Amino acid sequence: MSRVFGTPRRPAYMVTRTDRLGRPISLDRREPEGNSVLFTGAPGMGKSLELDRAQAFAQRNGWIAVRVDASPREPLENRFVRAVSEDLGGLRKQHGYFALRKLKKTLRDLTQRSRSEQRGAELRFGVAPVQAVVKKQWEAPGKDGVGSTLNQLADNLGELAAKKGQPVMLMVDNLDVASDRDLAALTELSAHLERQGQRVYLVGAGGEMAATRLMAASGGMSGVATGVTGRFDVRECGPLSADELRPSVTEPLRRAGIPYQPEAVEQLLKSANGNPSRLRDLSETALEFARPPYGITADVAKAATARVNDQARVFYQAAWNSCSPAEKDLLAKVAVRGPRGLAMQGETQAAGPGKWQEVDAARQGLVARGMVRDSGSRLSLADPGLQDWVQTRVGQSAAHAGVALPGTPVPAITPAPGQHVPGRVTSTRQVGNTTFRVNG
Repeated sequence: MSRVFGTPRRPAYMVTRTDRLGRPISLDRREPEGNSVLFTGAPGMGKSLELDRAQAFAQRNGWIAVRVDASPREPLENRFVRAVSEDLGGLRKQHGYFALRKLKKTLRDLTQRSRSEQRGAELRFGVAPVQAVVKKQWEAPGKDGVGSTLNQLADNLGELAAKKGQPVMLMVDNLDVASDRDLAALTELSAHLERQGQRVYLVGAGGEMAATRLMAASGGMSGVATGVTGRFDVRECGPLSADELRPSVTEPLRRAGIPYQPEAVEQLLKSANGNPSRLRDLSETALEFARPPYGITADVAKAATARVNDQARVFYQAAWNSCSPAEKDLLAKVAVRGPRGLAMQGETQAAGPGKWQEVDAARQGLVARGMVRDSGSRLSLADPGLQDWVQTRVGQSAAHAGVALPGTPVPAITPAPGQHVPGRVTSTRQVGNTTFRVNG
């Protein structure tokens, strides 16, 4: 990887994100509005980078910052206990040996509790000496739940930091894979921190549906759930504009003394479509094609885009394979609409009673995985490379499904039940794993 643009976690040029009101979303630029902050956004949009910035800011100021990644296999309290235990040496240097006595006792009790809650069973089949052994281990619910465990740990850390007038940051990344149990625990912790009033902050990062999952995991429309979105200071890491992203390309090139054509940069920005991670891949690849003394030209940008899209084909195929039939159908329709996107209201109305829920579920699934962007009225593909790939895959058969390629008239949609169009013969055609209706 070239050093010109830095690394994904340490970019050479740091973009300052702002919200719809023009306020910076980074915690090192704007303090939380409450005790809980949630960064949301599609994959590659910089959520982890925002946690990096917050963690580095806390460390520069000598604050306690504990960071873990959520896991579907290990409870959050186990990860927090291990992370704090590993940092005891640094905490001892900063706060002293005697100040940590209460925290160490809590960690010891929580570790023992975690071990005592492990349950297992063993089944043996056959007659010795030939036997088949099946073992199963699981975590039994203890007297105190994961929420109370995290609350207790947060209180101890808060009391420790308060002696020096400092805040605490409890950070959780990758919430998309967290279990419902862990998500419910985080909402409980959020409410607990708000009640306590200490300067202890919960900072999480997850996908587009993170806030929805937090609310659902805490009991649907219960009192706890309805307070989730109000308690969390939600900061969206959405697509960046070309003006916001442009310096992340031009400034590193200028510092490295590498010439570039403005039209080449604009081509890279257009292909990135607001995604800083994809722009980095495109820019790094462009450097491989650049030749002195010309630097990055329009032809270089075009070649870089083609290579990045070609290398991503295996990921496009995997993403397509992971889609349900309804998601594939919607993805194809969105792709062939091009940049203008697909009007979701018309799509749900066309689905009819009893079917629009399936279409909406497909929309939510595609948005959650970052494949589709929802502007509120229209859907569009997030990745132009994926858009080209899907268009190539479905070909003209997509137009037969009631959509049209960009720039072409929209064909007639299959008439609703009870209507009749003379002279038409209806058949079906299988494309990949998706069946399209063909009218001809």
